[in-house]
Amino acid sequence: MEKRRKPLRQRLAAGLIGVLALGAAAACELPPGKRLAAGNVALTYRTEPARVVAGEHFEVHFSVCAGASALVTGRIKADAHMPEHKHGMNYRPSIASIGGGGYRSEGWLFHMPGRWEFVFDVGGERLTDSIQIE
Repeated sequence: MEKRRKPLRQRLAAGLIGVLALGAAAACELPPGKRLAAGNVALTYRTEPARVVAGEHFEVHFSVCAGASALVTGRIKADAHMPEHKHGMNYRPSIASIGGGGYRSEGWLFHMPGRWEFVFDVGGERLTDSIQIE
């Protein structure tokens, strides 16, 4: 039996839906940093200072780009935990918008060496990244 190809209009519509599903998160311009993406959300982050040391406070600067279906306003959280030890930080970092999709988060402290996992929750999308602290 011969397979029929879908009409061109259906194929173009399916391709357009695929591109739109990626949303602005795939196409948006973000500042340099470690890039994370999930669903309709993309994020870049960097730490200040660049090298995180156990027992020393640091900041996290991050920028978010969200597609139309991701509701971001007021729905951004940032935290970290140690998966192997099943605990988080002893401090709750603050987050302040600096405009243009950028955020500055202060009050970070990894109190012990090991593998830590940054966790960003943006409009219900969870983005994670691991970092090894010596």
